[in-house]
Amino acid sequence: MKKKDKYLEIMLETACAEYGSALEMLAACKLSNKSNFAYGYFHHSKDEYNHTKSFKKLLGKTGESIHPKIAKKYKFNSIYLINKGYVSEEGYLIETMKLKDFIAYVYTNELLAKDSFAKILDLFKTNTSDSKVISSIMKDELRHHGFSEKHFLKYYPRLQPWQLKFYRMRETLKNKTRKLYDKNIKFLDKVLTPVYFFMAYLAAKIVSIINLKEFQRKGNNLMEIRSKSIL
Repeated sequence: MKKKDKYLEIMLETACAEYGSALEMLAACKLSNKSNFAYGYFHHSKDEYNHTKSFKKLLGKTGESIHPKIAKKYKFNSIYLINKGYVSEEGYLIETMKLKDFIAYVYTNELLAKDSFAKILDLFKTNTSDSKVISSIMKDELRHHGFSEKHFLKYYPRLQPWQLKFYRMRETLKNKTRKLYDKNIKFLDKVLTPVYFFMAYLAAKIVSIINLKEFQRKGNNLMEIRSKSIL
């Protein structure tokens, strides 16, 4: 994969991840039964929406300098959230998880996101406007992680450190599995697309040699049609 393609793929994946996180936090805000929880979720969601906007802007900036056909391939589309597994068709996490597990999910994923952004930062030159945007997002992710940790210590004081490590290991494995699934889908698409085109071409050829006069019934006496006729 070319360096620019890799860059665009990372920007698109990150934009999808941030947008998915924004939707999850907004859903948690709507379903929260405590005003302080709703407040925290709302501002978390707002940050994630802003992050999505930043990555879409980075995508657009690069897209303007490349061939439209390639740019279209990496154009952000909200349907990717379901296709790539950032949001489940079964419902939002706050709807399918226990509250403790949901907070653990936020706690671990914000730290994982910060690590990912550290790698993304290497794609940019230091002290540029783009690198400053990524650095600012990293600070937001660390702040979200800190809030989640405080929430744990306050509401789940008996939670052991090994349990948090387990949550992080589980989320890391899920992320790797999702990426592997996405790569396999792309590989199968490349392999099967030519097959689909060949089958369509073959079907068109078969139709072209069929005698369509058999289907012309206008002005004919249907009682005189041969018994072996298709119709």
